[in-house]
Amino acid sequence: MAAIESTNLLVRVTRRLFIALFTLFTTALMLVALAPKSQFVVPEIVIATGVIGGFVGLQRRLKDLTGSDLQLIADSWVYTCLSPMVGGILALLLFVLFLSGLLSGQLFPHFVPDAPDQTAKDLSSVFTAHGEHYQEYAKLVFWSFVAGFSERFVTDVISRFEGTAIKQLPQTADVVPSVGAAQPGAPGDALRAPSP
Repeated sequence: MAAIESTNLLVRVTRRLFIALFTLFTTALMLVALAPKSQFVVPEIVIATGVIGGFVGLQRRLKDLTGSDLQLIADSWVYTCLSPMVGGILALLLFVLFLSGLLSGQLFPHFVPDAPDQTAKDLSSVFTAHGEHYQEYAKLVFWSFVAGFSERFVTDVISRFEGTAIKQLPQTADVVPSVGAAQPGAPGDALRAPSP
């Protein structure tokens, strides 16, 4: 691919990324402005920050992409927005890990229920928690950006939880219910504990 053609593709992709990022940022600001007291403001900010991290991560990787990858991104809004959308989803998942207490420590935000005697009524009650100090929100924004910027970070965290969960499975022959007779190499064998 000629250098001029590659440069033109980079310019087209960068323009698309800017338009998509500007649109997202404007939409996120409008959502927050329309419902500033909503329990979903923090998840909206988490997703938007993850998406922004995804855009920045994609922008950094542009020069390493092949010509056909650049062409695909330049010609398709779906491919332009795919990595940032995944970043937003991973940021939300990371937020849920923080809320659940599964991922905790000095570097990570800590949240407490809005009311001390709060009981869960439905799934939306997951988001009825708050950070005790402003530092918790600053950490949340940082880690949400990281989740979008480096998708590998969150997928590595998920893999660690998966490995821990598999190690903690009971050591019985029928850990995973199977449909029909179990055969070596069948799906689910990786989760089934070996028989004694």
